Amino acid sequence: MRIAFVVHKFPPHSLGGVENYTWSLARVLSELGHESHVFYPMQGVTAETARREQDGIHLWRVPLPEARASEDPLRQFWHTFRDRSIEAGFECFLAAVQPDVVHFQHVQGVSARLLQLAEGYPRLLTLHDYWFFCATSQLAMPDGAVCAGPRWCLNCVDCLTVRPDLRRLRTLRPFVALPLLYRNAYLRSAVRSVPLFLAPSEFLRQQYVYQGFPADRILTIELGLDRSRLSADDVELPAPLGRPHFGYLGALGPHKGVHVLIEAFSHLPERAGLTVYGDETRFPNYVAELKSAARHPHIRFAGALDHRHVGAALRQMDCLVVPSIWYENAPLVIQEAYGVGIPVVASRLGALPEKVKDGQTGWLFKAGDSADLARVLRSLIEGPEKLLTVRENIRAAPTMQEHAQRMLQIYRALADGEPIQA
Repeated sequence: MRIAFVVHKFPPHSLGGVENYTWSLARVLSELGHESHVFYPMQGVTAETARREQDGIHLWRVPLPEARASEDPLRQFWHTFRDRSIEAGFECFLAAVQPDVVHFQHVQGVSARLLQLAEGYPRLLTLHDYWFFCATSQLAMPDGAVCAGPRWCLNCVDCLTVRPDLRRLRTLRPFVALPLLYRNAYLRSAVRSVPLFLAPSEFLRQQYVYQGFPADRILTIELGLDRSRLSADDVELPAPLGRPHFGYLGALGPHKGVHVLIEAFSHLPERAGLTVYGDETRFPNYVAELKSAARHPHIRFAGALDHRHVGAALRQMDCLVVPSIWYENAPLVIQEAYGVGIPVVASRLGALPEKVKDGQTGWLFKAGDSADLARVLRSLIEGPEKLLTVRENIRAAPTMQEHAQRMLQIYRALADGEPIQA
């Protein structure tokens, strides 16, 4: 089959969960003898350098103007869901590739109109977050509280005017809400004819159903695990500072709740250790606050981790901690931890209880409650045998090869106009 993927960014220039999933799936499909074409925007490329091959994948990169980053807020907002130059590039892409199916991964910062431009082809859209009804995609309020969704977009104004230079716009709340209402209405229109949506968790699926998306067209399907990301064993990482050794691996942003973990760990026995992996440059003020709050002698901030070393880092851990305070959907890092047999402690929030079975494959705690997290971690420090017992229950996610075979079944059914079996 000739499969076209649409995504907002792509490795190695961006290594987020959506990008890595798209990369892994496209690569495996190519290894199985299918054509994988990936369309995405990128700064720094020209018409002459826009096309290239990587890992057997055909990359179609649309040049983004350098001035995009310095646009005024209104243009920046507009370009989160519409971009005429990208739309023109996509039409050329479709004409040249003539795909058998178009699999949309994300169109934020690309253009939602691409969903309509591909109406002549079998299409499906994976819902990786809440972007189609939440402009920030996270359903999280500025104060960190979870959000129930837009209320005539009046509450959304606070989220989009967090910057000090924009807060004065809150006095004009009803008027500022109008472009947000337009955005949401446009996105509803853009997805109306999409025949199939995929949701990596039942929680996310239910959120979209609650917002009025068609329940009969949203299929819950677990994403595949690229085990090649876990196999590298030729790297030596610093030894853990204590045992049991707990770890965090992910973005260092407020919504990830790392401050909850740091606060909890600062009250634990000194014999335990914690290593925090994550890029410290994106939210430098938050990282500075984390380091200032770290009072336990065995908390180590290890910086960004090379994606090739994820398996080695996880194998050093006795337990992974996912302390998110937003509605996580399907964190890749949990799949990766299970892939090397490591249990997980996670917030009881969003889709995390689907991924972490309390007392079976890990443990849950009240989201945002550092005392409750400390209680769970202390019980593991005092009873480390629990970590060994839980390991016996862990089952790895489907491999990317298995997932690719399932996706091929879906692609073929779409192309043949047949019903999709759950």
